[in-house]
Formats: sequence, structure tokens, C-alpha cells
Amino acid sequence: MDRPNLLLIVIDSARADRFSCYGHGRPTTPNMDAIAEEGVRFEEAWAESSWTLPMCFTLLTGLAPREHQAETHRSLPDAIPTLQEALKGAGYQTYLASGNQFIGARYGLTRGFDAHYMPPHVFRMTKPITKYLLRWLGWTDGGGQALTSHFVRHLREVREPWFSLIWYNDVHHPYSGKQPFTRRFCQGQVSLSRQVSLMRRMHHMQELGATASERDLRDISGLYDGALAHTDHLIGQLRRGLEAQGCWGNSVVVITADHGEMLGEKGLMSHGRPPGMYQPLIRVPLIVRAPGLVPEGVHSDALVQCADITRTLASVAGVGESLAPTAAEAVDLRAAVEGAGRPYALCEREGFPEGRLETAQRQNPSFDFQPHVTHMSAAAQDGWKLIHGGSGGNELYDLRHDPDESLNLIDENPERAAELSRIILDWEERAQPHAATAGLAAEVDPEVQKRLEGLGYF
Repeated sequence: MDRPNLLLIVIDSARADRFSCYGHGRPTTPNMDAIAEEGVRFEEAWAESSWTLPMCFTLLTGLAPREHQAETHRSLPDAIPTLQEALKGAGYQTYLASGNQFIGARYGLTRGFDAHYMPPHVFRMTKPITKYLLRWLGWTDGGGQALTSHFVRHLREVREPWFSLIWYNDVHHPYSGKQPFTRRFCQGQVSLSRQVSLMRRMHHMQELGATASERDLRDISGLYDGALAHTDHLIGQLRRGLEAQGCWGNSVVVITADHGEMLGEKGLMSHGRPPGMYQPLIRVPLIVRAPGLVPEGVHSDALVQCADITRTLASVAGVGESLAPTAAEAVDLRAAVEGAGRPYALCEREGFPEGRLETAQRQNPSFDFQPHVTHMSAAAQDGWKLIHGGSGGNELYDLRHDPDESLNLIDENPERAAELSRIILDWEERAQPHAATAGLAAEVDPEVQKRLEGLGYF
């Protein structure tokens, strides 16, 4: 393990509490549970943002959103070093397989990868009618099977050591995993026509959240679990492919998500700008399997964040100094297993641009956007969490005794709220944009923007 292979698996929109190894009552993730038993499962891992694009940048640079400014310029400047570039410079073969259009060439994120693969419909940001009909029928998936097969074939052609990033998008709405997983966890009979109806309504997620019945939410929850189970099945295939080629034993494997997902809690659905900063959205799974580097079968309560993954992988390969410095108090996950992790965790996202807010309001007339339109951030320390900003006021939760965030204690505990507010304000002063982002503005292709909106973004 002096020069281990490095495999980073990101499951888009996967919330930690839906993994069976994190305590979910349904057996959604048996393959990932087995991997967790060979390594460390971090119970308190936070995403740095609530949606995909800034998290792509964070996971490949180790910088926080406030530092890389992805929401402003949307293309990674050449002067900001990436994990894959650092590893390639150290002799690693680098490979990317992505099921999400954000982590691709359009956003400057393929730089440093020797090879990369994206399913054609993802690259073109289209919805071929035949593919989506087959997906509704449960005969195919959102691209995860193609990513898995392509990666396993790719391994036959590369030398060790290698770094690979596999970004699965099948848990992203509309939650349509391949049969037999699609409706496996739905309570009662969910017909194909009902599934298709729900998938169509998911195009406007906040409207669905505002108008959903108890049955709607129950069926959506079942479909979500089925999509996660399908992705777990693919990860089982991926593992068997590595074992067949003799490289599982000397590979560090990290499994995480870019963010979670709201599934009707507090009347909110999906992720991104509208659904606040609640735990189902920003607490993510984090499983680290690294033989000889971390112990087996350990559950760690250390407070960590996704950027710690990037910096740990770079450190394992001996290229930690190649990444840009960050103002965050990052930790090496190997040390965090037995340690305290970060002193606090932070998550933030930008407010709604005016034009997009108007569009979102037209598409979701029953949903009140007012509490969600401005910049929003959250900080956690010692089991307490403050959600700061937005038009709806601040919220304070005691996560140890109220993990569902049902009781806002902002009035009962002003001292704790003030302490967490100081953490946020100090962060905003210390964390400055990387110099390479100065003067950059978003260059948005109108056709790309239109297609992204058609896929449910913005």
C-alpha cells in the first residue's frame, strides 16, 4: 500500500440515513455495507454545499465553495490545481466516469484525467424518448450500468497505480432504478402508470413537495430507496470487477455523496437552492476502505467534510502539497478515525438569481420561495447546528437530542446561536476566493442553460 490505487465513488443525491449501514430499516445497501465493514464509516460527514456543481469543484480541488467560486464563474480556472493533476504528476493513471453533466469538460473538470467517459445522452444533455421509455419500464437505468461496465473494461488497459472517479447519478430524481430494484421497497402496489406520473411531477420538485399527499411521499420514498439499491448493486459489480483483475486488495476505496436529498421533510423536495440546509440534504455517507491505513469495522463520530476526502487521497499518494491551500480546518481522514475531526463544519449556497427565481415561481406556484431566496449557510459544533440567513430567519437545533430538527431553539438558547454565528462570520472573513477567480464571470451558453433547466436544474 505504499502506492495504492485510489477509487473515489460519488453517488449523486444519496442521503446517509437511507443506507442500511447507517441504520435505515430497509436493506438498501448490502454491497456498500460489506465495504464499510472492511474500513471506516464516518457518521458525521457534511457536504460543503447543497447541490452538485460547487461540490464537483470541491471534491476535485479540496477548496470550499467560497474559495473556488463555482456558483459565480462555473468553469474551473486553469490556475487552480486539481487532485487528478497532482496524482498524474506523481505517476498515477487517471480516469473519470461521470453520469452527471456537471462533472465534465464543459466545466473544466476533465483537465488532468488521462481518459474520461460520459454516456452520450448525459454529454448531450438530452432525453432520448426510447431511453426514457425503457427507463420508465425499468429495463434500463440513468447510465450507471454503462459507467460500471466501461470502468471495468478500462482497468484491463491501465497500469497501476491508478486514480479513478466514478460519479453515479441514478439516485438523482426521478428515482427510477432498473428492475427488480425500482419498486422493491414501495409499500403496496405501485403501478407503472403511477410511477410514470410521479416521475413527471418530479420535474417541478418544490411544487410536488407543496402538494404531495401522504401516499405520494410514501411512494416517492420507496422509489428513492429502490434507486439507491440499484446503485449499490452496480457497486457490487464494480467490486467484483476489481477482484477479478487482482487490484481490489491494494486499492483505497472511498464512497460518498455530493449532497443528500429532501424527501418531503418540512414540505421540501430534492436539493439545491430551495430545500434549506437541513440534515437530509447536507449530511452525506462517507465510507473509507484503506487496508493498512485505516482500521476495519470502525464507526467514527469525527466531524468531517467532503474536502477532507480530496486532501486525504492526495496525502496518501504523497502529493498533498500540490493542492491549493484552504482556509478550512481540514483533517486527514486517517487521523480523524480516532480523533475529533474538524472543530466545526460549514455548508453554504448562493441565493437565487432574480431571473431564475421568477421562472421557479412560475413552475412551482404552490411553493413559498421567500424563506429560501437569499444566501444561506449552516454551521455545526458540539452537536449544535445553526442555519443562518435566508428570508425566514435563523434556526438552531440540538442534533444530539433532536436529529430530525423538529424544535427550533433559537429563542431558548441565544448564547449558543451567537457562538455559531461568530463561527460563520469568521469563516466568511477568512475564506477568500482563490486569486485565479478574480474578475471571472459566468459564461453561460443559452442552449446549455435551456437543456439544464429541462433536466430539472436551476
